[in-house]
Amino acid sequence: FNWLKDLMETKIDVNKARDFLTMAGLEITSTADIEGDHVMEIEITPNRPDCLSILGIARELGAASGIPIKLPTSVRKNFMKKGSSRGSVKIEVADRHACPRYVGCIMKNVKVGPSPKWLTDRLNAMGVRSVNNIVDITNYALFELGQPLHAFDLDKLEGKRIIVRRAKKGESIITIDGIKRTLDPNVLVIADAVRPVAIAGIMGGKDTEITSGTKNILIESASFEPVAIRKACRELALASESSYRFERGIDQGMVFAASIRAQELIKDMAGGKVAGKMSDVGMG
Repeated sequence: FNWLKDLMETKIDVNKARDFLTMAGLEITSTADIEGDHVMEIEITPNRPDCLSILGIARELGAASGIPIKLPTSVRKNFMKKGSSRGSVKIEVADRHACPRYVGCIMKNVKVGPSPKWLTDRLNAMGVRSVNNIVDITNYALFELGQPLHAFDLDKLEGKRIIVRRAKKGESIITIDGIKRTLDPNVLVIADAVRPVAIAGIMGGKDTEITSGTKNILIESASFEPVAIRKACRELALASESSYRFERGIDQGMVFAASIRAQELIKDMAGGKVAGKMSDVGMG
């Protein structure tokens, strides 16, 4: 609830907020008080993927209560924006239907370490454990804006490039949960020059994950076709916060803005700077 209040122009009481959200048609199944915050469990129906974020709930609360919402400046300025397809990240999308848009950004000289308390508290309230500042920021942007992001260790990407393609028969990947998964051509992957480094829209790979030794990163903000993600989830018996949103459909206007929001938070918490232009392939 504290996070929700950050996105509202006027302070509002938790009980009033609950009433307004109920009036807006959102079913609040429970409320718990955790460390000075109120955590509401809200039932979201499959036809309302726009409510799978703090911003989405803030919009509903704003519409029902008449209180204006207040977006982070970086999001407001970059919502619905499109970048250059000829940016600094080498991106090749072999399956444009399954991946209509892919935004890549390189940040150099970041310092990977623990996240500040306010960030770990917010993720804990969402039921997500803190990993490190970079990974936590990608999760924070997902919950705040509803746009899944992924960060790769740039120096571990062969050829420093991204290829979005179907898996080849017999290919496999060890995902960040440490499990080796065999892939087939039904599964869309993010690959570098030689191998898959993530299962698109579902989970990243162990080989290119962010570690304490990471210095340079590539931030992915993409749009994946819901049916392609749903089929891959079933095939692999694997799901994640990201796939949950991609399966239901994301806000195309947020793809570019969410990357900018993550960059801003990374500069604040991990230093580093954007290297060259962002690459924005597809949807135009």
